[in-house]
Amino acid sequence: MKNSELTYREMYGQPASFQAINDSLESIFQVLDQVFAEEYEELIFTGCGTSLYLAQASAHAFATCTKIPAKGMCCSELYYFPETYVGKGKKVLVLPITRKSYTTEVRMAIDKVRHFSGVKTLAITCDPDSEKYNDYVLLSPETAEDSVIMTRSFTSMVYLAVVLAFYAGGKQEKIGAMSNYRQESEEFLKATDQLAKQIVAEHPELNLYITLGQGINYGIANECMNKMKEMSLSNSEAYYTLEYRHGPMSLVDDKTMIILLGNEDTTEGDDKLLAEMKGYGATVLAVGPQAASRYGAADYTLNLDYGYDSLQNAAMIGFIGQMMGYYLAEHKGLNADTPRHLSQAIVIK
Repeated sequence: MKNSELTYREMYGQPASFQAINDSLESIFQVLDQVFAEEYEELIFTGCGTSLYLAQASAHAFATCTKIPAKGMCCSELYYFPETYVGKGKKVLVLPITRKSYTTEVRMAIDKVRHFSGVKTLAITCDPDSEKYNDYVLLSPETAEDSVIMTRSFTSMVYLAVVLAFYAGGKQEKIGAMSNYRQESEEFLKATDQLAKQIVAEHPELNLYITLGQGINYGIANECMNKMKEMSLSNSEAYYTLEYRHGPMSLVDDKTMIILLGNEDTTEGDDKLLAEMKGYGATVLAVGPQAASRYGAADYTLNLDYGYDSLQNAAMIGFIGQMMGYYLAEHKGLNADTPRHLSQAIVIK
């Protein structure tokens, strides 16, 4: 087996995971009808590592669609300070997001918050064993990864969280519009693969990778940062797009790559920032709807043109972080199948 072959194969399993969710929509809706038979003052999406970034994206999607307050936070914060978030009889739905049900910090956080009278829990998971310690479960079927690095599990749960948000917000037509997501994501994954391979080959001098995004894309940008760090041991960072001017841009030089995850609501501000970063020497890639026409400063563009909004695009737009991580690992002679210090789930003994 070649370096990173297992991880690469998992990445190409993502379209099948999206289809499996589409094939399960009826049972997903039945669970959501039970969950939202009650009213909640707030939703808290929580996870560790990759699942924290998924929680950030999920909270944005839910609040956007329902106007019910939602936040994304790490499980350790919820465990250490539960009264801050769920205390005093507050009606809260806590949504742990996890690939494996036995991640220690997830269990610790959920076991603690379930002692509060106003709390119910809904797991977004790839592991059916999550039902053992949650009130409700949304399962991403056929997404049990063998790889250490989370790829298809992450994007499948992003897709599932967006379905949740649309359904809870009465926007079922948005779900129906994604019926061809498998074919579209297969096409976009191949285009992303080709471009990432090209960029790494053409720019061996790069040593800092910055991913930027607003809205739902902020959580996705964080995950892109994480993928390049885990898979290739590369220096990578992520920020809200316009926040990058406020200090971090001091590091930009001709060995920096800026990757923008474009949002239809933020184009003008994003393009100005990209032009400024290019002026400081950065290599610039823009990904998103009509990227080639919207971001004139970009050295590379990847059009995500299936007629979707940023929430619908979220499961695909992060492919770039996975593929950049993969090709950077290949360039460095590293094996992303055996990332340094990592395992599928962090278990604290």
